[in-house]
Amino acid sequence: MFKKGESESGAVTIFLAMVLAVIFMFVAVFIDYARIGAMKVQTERLSHAAVRSVMSSYMPELQQRYGLFAHSGEQGDFIMSKVLNDSTKPIPHRDGLAIIPMQLDSSGLVFERELGRYDHFNQQIQEEMKYKAPIDFLYDAVTRFKPLSEDLKQAAHSVDVLRKLQKLYDKREKSLEQAIKKRREAAKTAEMVAKLVMDPPSSYFSDSPMGGNIRSLADGASRYSDYYSKYTEDEAREPLLRIYGTELSEYRMDLTGVLFRLGKARTEAASTHKQKIEEANDLIEEAKQLNEQMKQVIKDGEARAANQAYDKVGQANTPGKGVSSSGNVNGAELRKKTEELVRKDTEFAAFTNSQNQQLTDYTYAQQKVMAAESSLRNLTDGDSYQKRNAVLSANKEIQQYMDRYVKSSSSNVIDQSAQQIDDYRAADKERAKVDKQSQQKLNEAQNKIKLLVATAGLEESSKQFNELKTYFNESISFNKTSSEESVSSEMSDDPYDAGGDAMTNMDQMFGGMSGFIDVLGDELFQNEYAMHYFSSVDLSMLSGSKTNTSTLEPESFFLPESQELEYIIYGFHNPYGNITAAYGEVFTIRLAIRTMEGLVESSKLGNPLLILSKAILYGLEHALADMNSLADDGKVELSKYAKQISVTYRDHLRFFLLAHSNNEKKMSRMMALIRLNTDIDLLKSYTYASGQTGMKMKLWFLPGITKMLGTISGSADRVENGSVYITIQSDYSY
Repeated sequence: MFKKGESESGAVTIFLAMVLAVIFMFVAVFIDYARIGAMKVQTERLSHAAVRSVMSSYMPELQQRYGLFAHSGEQGDFIMSKVLNDSTKPIPHRDGLAIIPMQLDSSGLVFERELGRYDHFNQQIQEEMKYKAPIDFLYDAVTRFKPLSEDLKQAAHSVDVLRKLQKLYDKREKSLEQAIKKRREAAKTAEMVAKLVMDPPSSYFSDSPMGGNIRSLADGASRYSDYYSKYTEDEAREPLLRIYGTELSEYRMDLTGVLFRLGKARTEAASTHKQKIEEANDLIEEAKQLNEQMKQVIKDGEARAANQAYDKVGQANTPGKGVSSSGNVNGAELRKKTEELVRKDTEFAAFTNSQNQQLTDYTYAQQKVMAAESSLRNLTDGDSYQKRNAVLSANKEIQQYMDRYVKSSSSNVIDQSAQQIDDYRAADKERAKVDKQSQQKLNEAQNKIKLLVATAGLEESSKQFNELKTYFNESISFNKTSSEESVSSEMSDDPYDAGGDAMTNMDQMFGGMSGFIDVLGDELFQNEYAMHYFSSVDLSMLSGSKTNTSTLEPESFFLPESQELEYIIYGFHNPYGNITAAYGEVFTIRLAIRTMEGLVESSKLGNPLLILSKAILYGLEHALADMNSLADDGKVELSKYAKQISVTYRDHLRFFLLAHSNNEKKMSRMMALIRLNTDIDLLKSYTYASGQTGMKMKLWFLPGITKMLGTISGSADRVENGSVYITIQSDYSY
């Protein structure tokens, strides 16, 4: 291999050096690659730690007061860069070498997912309430009302049917009363006709001489014989020698006046009879239609969709042994009694036939009167007997009509019809008395609410509510949701409607509870969150058997901070709207429960409408007492039949959260309250951060080859000026 004479010394050394150089090159490259891999792991760890450090600086007031996590979005870049710089600061080693001497090249942070968005706000509420909400809901809502579910179902069902029947019943009976009134109005017009025929009436009268005023047909007929006698005498004399001219003229004049007045009275009576009897027949037909509607209400009443919610609550599995109700609302038996309120179809036919017969009877009497009038208009026939008979015949028929339709007696047909109507309404007078008492109690409750309204309207409260409204509208707009003003629902002025509305509210409440027994929806978590973190009105400020405004402190009582839960439920942007709505609705719930008790207490009464009337009075009286107890003692027994269970004012608000289902508006109201109380705008508070961290590190060996290999491997890292640069993205969400 070498030429002869050349030296071979050092050949192996060079060869080995070349081999070692190649080996060293590969080892050096792998060392740098290992350093880069370790650098990536370290950078990722530091990046996550830096983003976590940023997000750990959440707003403490928001977390402590409302259990929510959010970042203000301020100084995030500064905190992240400081954490990264501190973490990469070189630590001096006495002995040894820094293998991964990283340096921060760049960092950036972006905040996203505002807490003010419904989905993010709702997610945090669910996280906060995932253990509390189901337990509190089952224990504080379902378990308490479960014992009364069957009784309240029967009560709501019965009141629903009875209230509808009561309205129809009263309209029907009023129509029948109006029909009787129309008949009496028609009959009364016959009085003048009868008076002008004969006054006073008699079955006989004889001839009498002329003289005095003629006031009736009978007067004219009795004096006709004398009139005709003198008339014929004068006719036989010369005109200048006639002596009865004045008497005869007065007779004719008086009789003509009677005939004129009688004709007018008779015509008016005939017209009135025709009109009033037609109106009476229409009223009877109206009453018949109302009676048919009552039948339909009773028929439809047995199929009631709202009953399913009560059954579901009653069958729910709840913690503890539970309490059983000592009441027993026999709704089926009560509703069976409602059939007694329905009149038979034959009654309406009988009423109509009787009314038509009245018109027929008057028409026949009128014909006799007209015949008597015709007879007396002919003064030249000389037939006094025929005239007296015509008048007697007319008097007989008109008096028979008077006896049957005008004069009060056992034979009065209208009185008999009226009595037939009244026989069906034996309990109505007592019911009217009870209804009057109920109206007084209802007015008392309404006056308490009016007194609250009169006390409100303070400047500071109004100012804060206007601010709250602005925040609410901004939240609605931010989430692109339609905004509609809350509409007040005033308590009905009618006791029956108030009782019916109370039962409707109970239907809604049980419907809300039953909806969450199997499936825990978003709304349940939101409702329980509101119960845990927001305040409600202190009813003790209304203590006393009467609302005493002297105990109120308007400066604080009507501020939003004193009625947060009420605002979340109702959403009125004024100092009194939410309080009065809650007070009125608590009253209606108490009224519903106490009316249920009243149905049991009054069940022995026969008439179902009287039972309802008594039950509503009982409910109003005890509901008013309950409101005083809630103010004075802070609690009240759930029911007379569940004395072991007591409920507070806030417990009632939990039920109203169920009844007033409107998730998005509730969330916007909560956000508005949080902003008002903390000055933290959730629309600018963030729950998610995305950070980018760029690091660089000096390569030890062959940066060019490392760069080439890095490019070959497809890595996104770059090598410049002997250093490797890497970028890591880290995300964090509350």
